[in-house]
Amino acid sequence: MVDSRAKGIRGEYAVRDLLREYTEEQWERTPASGALEHTKGDIYIPSTKQELLIEVKNYKDSPIEPNMLGGKSNNLKQWWRKISAQAAGAKLTPVLFFKHDRSKWYIAVGIAPQTVKEYIYVGVLGCYVMNAEEYLAAEWKNFREQLLEPAKK
Repeated sequence: MVDSRAKGIRGEYAVRDLLREYTEEQWERTPASGALEHTKGDIYIPSTKQELLIEVKNYKDSPIEPNMLGGKSNNLKQWWRKISAQAAGAKLTPVLFFKHDRSKWYIAVGIAPQTVKEYIYVGVLGCYVMNAEEYLAAEWKNFREQLLEPAKK
C-alpha cells in the first residue's frame, strides 16, 4: 500500500531540488505543509517576500486525460482552480508542479512560455502545461521578469 503523505513529501523534496538546480535559489518545503498564516503553498524561499504560491501534486494517474474538457472531476481542473483562488486571495502568482507514477515533472503556469515550444494551453483554465525541467531551464528568468513587471509600475 502506498503512503500518500510520504509520496507527497517526496514530491515536494523533488520539486524543491529541481527549483534549486535551475534557479540557484534556496527553496525549501513550507513548514506545516502550507498551513501557516504567513506562508502559502508547498515550496518557498525563506527570508524573502513571497511572490509565488507553488503547489506540488504527485499522483498515481495523469491529470491530462479526455475528461479534462467536459468532466467535472478532473484533477488538473480542481488543482488549478484551487491554487488560482488561493493565490488571488494572497496576491501571489500560482505555479503548479505535478507528476504521475513513472512520469517526469510537469508545470502549469498562467504566463505564456516565450521559448518552450512544446506545451499545452488549457483555455478553460487559462494555464500552460509543459515539462517542468524544460520550462525551468528555458523560461524561469522570463517568468520572474514578467511576474515582477506589474510591481515595478
